[in-house]
Amino acid sequence: MKHKRALKLATEVLGDVVASRTITNRAAFQRTLEEAGQAVTDTYPDVYAACKILKGLDEFGCALTSITDCYSIITTLLARLYPNRARFVLVYDYVDTGLETQDVSIMDGPAFHKASEMLSALKKSKLLFDMSVQDEVLDASLVGLINLILITKNTWSKRQFQIVEEYRKHKLQSEIAANLGISQQAVSKTLARTMWKELEIIEEKLDYALQHYASRVLQSKVKSTHHDR
Repeated sequence: MKHKRALKLATEVLGDVVASRTITNRAAFQRTLEEAGQAVTDTYPDVYAACKILKGLDEFGCALTSITDCYSIITTLLARLYPNRARFVLVYDYVDTGLETQDVSIMDGPAFHKASEMLSALKKSKLLFDMSVQDEVLDASLVGLINLILITKNTWSKRQFQIVEEYRKHKLQSEIAANLGISQQAVSKTLARTMWKELEIIEEKLDYALQHYASRVLQSKVKSTHHDR
């Protein structure tokens, strides 16, 4: 009897740089992309296969053990790549090749095939995110929510983006004003115009939904393991 290859579930995050052909200083951007990937790998413990460039300056990705931090990972990458933009797909499915290598460029299987197909479809739309985590209701609700957040952020000016990022780090408007050489009133007005405080609440609820779903997946894995024994 032939032995089947071991199949294990993993989460792949696959990113694609928007309008990468218009990037003039490609060497500098490659360094930025590599540093962004390293920051994600160093920051998030759920990263199983390090975030790295997969195709030229277009595609990059990583593999995760859980979807818990996937949105935070996407926002970290976008903040570091700004003003360049990227679109993302998230897929939770089987990996049947190279899982033990922990190298996303070697790993392969249904998760990677589906992610590639979804990214190709996403490029033809004006949306920035799609996902498939074997739960159609969760997919539909979170895809809509995350796209709305990312599209809203894309309307911000460079200065607005800078102020919001500073607010993420410091939370003190007086400190942000001093760092950027602007008035505290200007900081307050920018936060209001970008609707950042409202978006922050939505992001917190989004992170909760992802964490809750990841916990459910873990529980189902434990039950499945006990059942197979």
